[in-house]
Amino acid sequence: MLETDRLILKLLDEEDEKSILAWRNQKDIIDSLFCHKGITLKEHREWYEKYLRSGNRIEFIIIVKNSGRKIGTVGLSNIDYRNQKAEYGIFLGEKAERGKGYGKEASCALISYGFNELNLRRIYLKVFRDNRQAVKLYKNLGFNEEGILRKDVYKNGKFKDVMIMSILKDEWKV
Repeated sequence: MLETDRLILKLLDEEDEKSILAWRNQKDIIDSLFCHKGITLKEHREWYEKYLRSGNRIEFIIIVKNSGRKIGTVGLSNIDYRNQKAEYGIFLGEKAERGKGYGKEASCALISYGFNELNLRRIYLKVFRDNRQAVKLYKNLGFNEEGILRKDVYKNGKFKDVMIMSILKDEWKV
């Protein structure tokens, strides 16, 4: 478990499946992720079992301290201990909780954990280039653009550019 001033980041467990299913089936969440559709309960449970066995992924549920409300997830996947790198991902599923700085707060806790506890040297991400709100968050966190995969993913009837960004441990300021 990780803790910030306003948030608790709790390791994902079976009790979180109802929230995750609700969030992952929202159109705006589907549109921001690299998936093409929502998920079923069976698909989530299969993913969760794979997650438990993988050993190369850590996922947290973001909980607002003062209300106990679950609002999203943040995690590291494709953790490569040999090369000291991992892929970052976040989404806030509760629309009413967006725009309050929770994404940045949760991300700072996770990135610090990745660099200081997991001994990572590099954390990277992929994001749709036109997802301005996410790109702004990532730049505010200190991520740098590494490149654009032009017309890389077919989504909502068109090919979209994907931006690759990263931050190195010695660049991390928090």
